[in-house]
Amino acid sequence: MAPSDPSGAPQDASASSSAAAASKDVSDVLEERLIDAEYKIWKKNTPYLYDFVMTHSLEWPSLTCQWLPTVKNAGPPSSSSGGESRNAEEHSLLLGTHTTGEQNYLMVVGVNLPKSDTVIDNRTGDGASAADKAEGETSDEAKKSASSSSSSSEPAAPAATTVSANYDDEKNELGGFGTSSGTNPGTVGKIEVRMKVKHEGEVNRARHMPQNHFVVASRGPNPEVYIWDLSRHPSFPDENSPFAPQGVCVGHAREGYGLAWSTHDEGRLVSGSEDATVCLFDVNSVVKKTGPGSESGAQIPAVSTFAGHTDVVEDVDWHRRDPNLVGSVGDDRCVMVWDAREKNPTKPVHAVRDAHRGDINSISFNPVNEFLAATGSADKTVKLWDMRNLKAPMQTFEGHTDQVYSVSWAPHNESILASCSADRRVGIWDLSRIGMEQSPEDAEDGPPEMLFLHGGHTSKVSDFSWNANDEWTIASVSEDNVLQVWNMAEEIYADEDEDAMSTGEGEDAVLKDDELE
Repeated sequence: MAPSDPSGAPQDASASSSAAAASKDVSDVLEERLIDAEYKIWKKNTPYLYDFVMTHSLEWPSLTCQWLPTVKNAGPPSSSSGGESRNAEEHSLLLGTHTTGEQNYLMVVGVNLPKSDTVIDNRTGDGASAADKAEGETSDEAKKSASSSSSSSEPAAPAATTVSANYDDEKNELGGFGTSSGTNPGTVGKIEVRMKVKHEGEVNRARHMPQNHFVVASRGPNPEVYIWDLSRHPSFPDENSPFAPQGVCVGHAREGYGLAWSTHDEGRLVSGSEDATVCLFDVNSVVKKTGPGSESGAQIPAVSTFAGHTDVVEDVDWHRRDPNLVGSVGDDRCVMVWDAREKNPTKPVHAVRDAHRGDINSISFNPVNEFLAATGSADKTVKLWDMRNLKAPMQTFEGHTDQVYSVSWAPHNESILASCSADRRVGIWDLSRIGMEQSPEDAEDGPPEMLFLHGGHTSKVSDFSWNANDEWTIASVSEDNVLQVWNMAEEIYADEDEDAMSTGEGEDAVLKDDELE
């Protein structure tokens, strides 16, 4: 029998435990060093990878991120235009907080982005020298993956750039435009919290209603879904003000993440939950209510409950063309399509069993092509589906090295899809590149359909959002409190567009109806 310590535990077991802990510590240190080294390479290459990139350190991490449709002029008038034009526009982001022991908030954040015709280059001091040193070190690999650089090529000067010279190591913050001697300092690149609303528990997800951006639905650690009318709340709450949503949707038994508003019918909302159900709500009775009593959290019962999944429902989405179709995915590895006209259905209209080899975390219907849908999974892949033939995926995108949290189609281009992952990356996929020939060197960087890999985060990327008012601009949030707003260099996607046109290849070549059938 092995000798024991006074607590009665065998000494060899204790030694084994200590060795395992030490090994884990060494592994963590090595991983941190790798992440730091990758980040430094990314930071050096930012002038060539992006038209602009802004990094902001939030007080608390946000699990959710969505652009609001509002845009307004920002900053002082430009002297060159007679004092009428401004070089920046303020866009708004919907975020949340994730903390314990402190008050959580639903937040609206203002982000000043350059107007499309603004040309700004903030390369100064060390930034200029860093850019000069980086010349000849960027390549297609650097464009695809912001975490590596190798062979030489002469990059075109970006129209508007923020670079590593603006990075504050103490604050872990890259202020973006206007942090050095650029045009109108303090205007472009400014990120500021404009509104905070008290939330009960962390904000798992928040989404605004397409028909009225003041109306927001949010999920927290409780089973209920909260409905907010931001126009009825002050910009910043009093310390003693209560938690006061306009409506409380009831129908789930456990918390969840999935939330989606109908783009067709105002006030219709679907949500997924850990209780393996999908609930449909109609919130119009609360949203349109005014006068006395309109401020109270009125309960909104589920119109219908879809019960077909056998495990956690991770995500839901409304079909963009058919107002009655709802998609859901979950930990049972199933993709299900429901008819919202049915009352409390137990069988979906369509179901794909074992659609992935792991939990399915996200689903997104294409905003233009009614037959396309994408899913992202814990098996590290993104899959493309044809709604007319769900027996097998059309395409499997492999490029992430950890589970995929979210997928979303670009609002301006039906062939562009993005995904975020626990591997600290946001990937941009181009369907028009599927099947393109690659050289062995290019193949080492990833599949041909991988257009770009954003490597600016140093922790798991929780969520991201395409900006519908500013093409190719994306906001992404990670678990280490970081918010990044970025726009890849135009030459990266412009070159692809030109290549597709010159070869006759493109989304039409890939997405022809006869090929999808």
